[in-house]
Amino acid sequence: MGSAAEPARGNDLASAMVERILGTTSHADALRELRAAFPESPLSVRVAALTLLARRAARGPPHIPR
Repeated sequence: MGSAAEPARGNDLASAMVERILGTTSHADALRELRAAFPESPLSVRVAALTLLARRAARGPPHIPR
């Protein structure tokens, strides 16, 4: 898994982003966190991470923001 300074690519990047936003309280907070952690990633990639989180939630227990 990459860091904010040297993010991973492909699925690793998406997984890193999802892990980063698991504890957020809203979509706006999640996007803000992703923008700070992955500033070089386009908005479409950050939104895709939110979609991935929603898909993971559909397969398991629902994601309940804290």
